[in-house]
Amino acid sequence: MKNEKNIKFPVGGRIALIIFSYIIVVGMAQIIGMIVAGIPFSGKKALENMSLQQIFILQIFTFFAIIFIVVLFRKYLDRESIKSLGLSLKGRANDISSGFFIALFIMGGGFLILYFGGYIKILHVQIHLSELLLSLLLLFLVAFEEEILIRGYILNNLLTVTNKYIALIISSVIFSLFHVLNYDISWFSMINLFLAGILLGSSYIFTKNLWFPISLHLFWNFFQGPVLGFSVSGQNFGHIITIKDIGNPIINGGKFGFEGSALCTAALLLTIPLIIFFFENRTKKVITPKERGFFKVK
Repeated sequence: MKNEKNIKFPVGGRIALIIFSYIIVVGMAQIIGMIVAGIPFSGKKALENMSLQQIFILQIFTFFAIIFIVVLFRKYLDRESIKSLGLSLKGRANDISSGFFIALFIMGGGFLILYFGGYIKILHVQIHLSELLLSLLLLFLVAFEEEILIRGYILNNLLTVTNKYIALIISSVIFSLFHVLNYDISWFSMINLFLAGILLGSSYIFTKNLWFPISLHLFWNFFQGPVLGFSVSGQNFGHIITIKDIGNPIINGGKFGFEGSALCTAALLLTIPLIIFFFENRTKKVITPKERGFFKVK
């Protein structure tokens, strides 16, 4: 007879339960955050007109609610350590810098194509350093909380019961559904969010480490919104470059931002196989126990 301490709650049940808990706990946390930030409960218009400081306060409450849920589930249902979700920083400098440069290449390249193609117009350029730094911190919270929940918890658990690519697809569907209530969402942007989930999880299925997707997620949002002036999944931030959409919204993303554009779709479809190819081949290299740091070498 198995020791009861070693019996874990079924993976499907854990995932369903953590999503339900997310809806309840994060919803309550955001209500408290709105009260603290002084955001009126007067509908969509009030949320659209939030200041950067109010968004930041709201995000802090969301962040701690998600961390609380993940820690609780990992400790008492998974019976595993939090670090085992993939939070080790050792040897991950290249992954973090890769996330930065891939985000810069996709967002910077997309911006230039849209600008010279006549799909966006630059209205003015201005730098508010304090707003830029606050936006960076805010988007780090967003990237960290979403990655530890979707890739760290949900994808990690799925990998224990199914093929890694099926697990990646399921977690990406869940990731896209988490954004279904975002402003100006469309079926086209939902497809791109699904593909973004594939991109963000494409390293995790080989490395079980979160720092590449956290870095890519952070700088993807940072370059997209605070730097280049696009909406970030329908959310507006203070930005260095102020732009105006003047072409087809299918091409430039319209009010949803770059993630709602066909150009983003093309960039994701080109980048995903490259990332999978890179990390798959990297894991095929022979790694000694000493390099892993798990065992002592005599």
